Amino acid sequence: MTNGPRPTDGSLRGRITRIRKRTGLTPKAFFASIVFPIVCAIVILGVLAVAPVDERMTIVWAPLVAVASGLSATAIGVYGGVLVPGLLLLGIDPRFAAAASLFLQVLVIPLGASAHYRLGNVTRHVAVPLVIGGMAGAFIGPFFAVMLPKDVIARIVAGVIVLVGVLVLLTLRWGGLRSVIPTEQVSRPRIGGVGLVAGFASGISGAGWGPIGVKLLILLRLEPRQAIGSSLVGRVFMAAAAVVGYVLSATAFKDVKPDLWLIIPMLAGSVAAMVPGAFLVTKLDRERATVAITLLSIALALPTLAFGH
Repeated sequence: MTNGPRPTDGSLRGRITRIRKRTGLTPKAFFASIVFPIVCAIVILGVLAVAPVDERMTIVWAPLVAVASGLSATAIGVYGGVLVPGLLLLGIDPRFAAAASLFLQVLVIPLGASAHYRLGNVTRHVAVPLVIGGMAGAFIGPFFAVMLPKDVIARIVAGVIVLVGVLVLLTLRWGGLRSVIPTEQVSRPRIGGVGLVAGFASGISGAGWGPIGVKLLILLRLEPRQAIGSSLVGRVFMAAAAVVGYVLSATAFKDVKPDLWLIIPMLAGSVAAMVPGAFLVTKLDRERATVAITLLSIALALPTLAFGH
């Protein structure tokens, strides 16, 4: 009788069960955190196998950048601020990097936005003017971007990311010390203005909505969870408007070679990181994670800011 359960305990299923219990995750959470990323890795390997030889090295590195971006999006709401400078270091055209970042945000950010909506962290008072201002700014950004040479755009993108990073570091404690006022007392025109500024920064660079938008909303004395939740909802509409802007301005992108082989691997890398990251971030110190990711973003952007490519 004592030998009955041993085959089960030694089986693959038994080992997985023991690992799951050690992590403290439910079966669904364990599946999302372990199995789902493995599926995404298989997708990336599949693309790598069929891609042209000259694309394979970039395909190896781009998903790793996307993984870091997905983790940072889950931890502090920063996605493009890591993805875009990482792609620039890989030699990706800054205009394609910005457009790809915005396109991927349309696909992956709803995961986080829906969770915040269910938790009650989204209010119409904040979300509506933020969406309107963000869509307007994001739509204009791509048309401004196409007026400038490639190296200038690269430096602008990197400069925005460094500026955003410095803003995050300077206001990390300051924003948390500001007193909070009731949501309905926060000026809607000011919220719309925040959306306009953050949307324009994202439209031209593919980065900046989270750090600029969230920090400015907090400095308006909005409750932080409402700032984060509403900004995630606004980000989806902002990114969609920016993508439309890039599509409509496509005639000015004749000299840009879209690296479409990277889209699926970066999408897989982003999603694979965001899902388990939602569970891991609860065990991390949020302030230290913010500082670490912000410094990483600045470090990735500085070479492009200095050399223009």
